[in-house]
Amino acid sequence: MAYIGQNLDRFSNVEKLDAITPSTATGAGPYNLTKGSVAFTPSSADTMVVSINGVVQYGNFTVNGSTITFSGALTDSDTCDFIYHMGTGFITTPADNTVKPSSFSTSGIAAGNVVKVNDAGNAWELGNASSAEVYGFSKNSDGQLIITTTNQGTDSISSATFATFDDTLFSASGFTFSIDSNGNLIATI
Repeated sequence: MAYIGQNLDRFSNVEKLDAITPSTATGAGPYNLTKGSVAFTPSSADTMVVSINGVVQYGNFTVNGSTITFSGALTDSDTCDFIYHMGTGFITTPADNTVKPSSFSTSGIAAGNVVKVNDAGNAWELGNASSAEVYGFSKNSDGQLIITTTNQGTDSISSATFATFDDTLFSASGFTFSIDSNGNLIATI
């Protein structure tokens, strides 16, 4: 009977890397990871399975870029049977440390774009960063509240006008506000 459904290669992206040559001189490492003699950078150590002397190694090594370092020293008499990288394949949630800046495409993105929640509040979308906005609050001679704005960055407020404000508010997208241990307001871009 014929197989019905997806091929297994659609669900997993397993890559066999070149075996390393353990040596007493190199000890625990670092050893270069390659695939077809070309440097290979895995997603993380959690996506690697290595066999040394017929024993599967998992969790007893670290990966830094395209190198692997073991927690114990290897010797000339050790043999690396295989190294597999379990790629992302079919997943619903990426594992920690598997998404890197290089994973994102900048196609269709322009300077000044930001990632924002859509108007329905149920998905992410690109939007434009807003211009800085300053709101100045003062009262006229009748005690009525006067609000002066920079009109989304298109108008300027003179220093003389700014000095008349009883209070001000600054607003813009792309900023995170916090208060440091001295009570100072900190704006982080």
